[in-house]
Amino acid sequence: MHGMKSLREEHAQSTRNAILEAARRIFASQGYDAASIDEIAAAARVTSGALYHHFRSKRELMRAGCEALEPALKERVAAAMSRAKSSSQTLRLALRAFFDACLQDDIRSVVFEQAPRVLGWEEWRRIDAEYGIGLMLDLLSGMRGAQQLGDYDDQLAATLFLAAVSEAGLQIALGGRRQSELRRQAERILEAFLEGLHKRP
Repeated sequence: MHGMKSLREEHAQSTRNAILEAARRIFASQGYDAASIDEIAAAARVTSGALYHHFRSKRELMRAGCEALEPALKERVAAAMSRAKSSSQTLRLALRAFFDACLQDDIRSVVFEQAPRVLGWEEWRRIDAEYGIGLMLDLLSGMRGAQQLGDYDDQLAATLFLAAVSEAGLQIALGGRRQSELRRQAERILEAFLEGLHKRP
């Protein structure tokens, strides 16, 4: 009985993943407003009824799609951070990985261009913070371990830095022809931001 249940759960999860993957592709290529539930269901090879079993609305699909992309974004940044030899290099590699991801079509389109408008700023920020705050705390923890961090509240510093990094990602994703220039500027500004948290002799 237990085996049957887990098989059923596995099937439900793979159906849900297929729907999310189809929604992400269609949202990225056509935009949220033009995408239809029927089209997403057809691309996922499920009925519209099966789709509604997992997601109550197109908006819920957007939220779940955004939430599904965030862990992948977090993993890319964490992997880059793990290759660093010093806390200053950790920041540079983390920012590089994050901004590279911001320019990837589906992440740029779904996470930065469409989700804030569809979900509303507050909900978008909550999803972003849920996945990003741990990375920021890890970054500050590395600085504190190296005795480089001044007398600041880590949670507040991480929250403020995450907000700055997310806004930079948004500006770069929406920057059009100025993306390269905006990215260079953002990296310099954010490095200066973190430099300002350093312990003074």
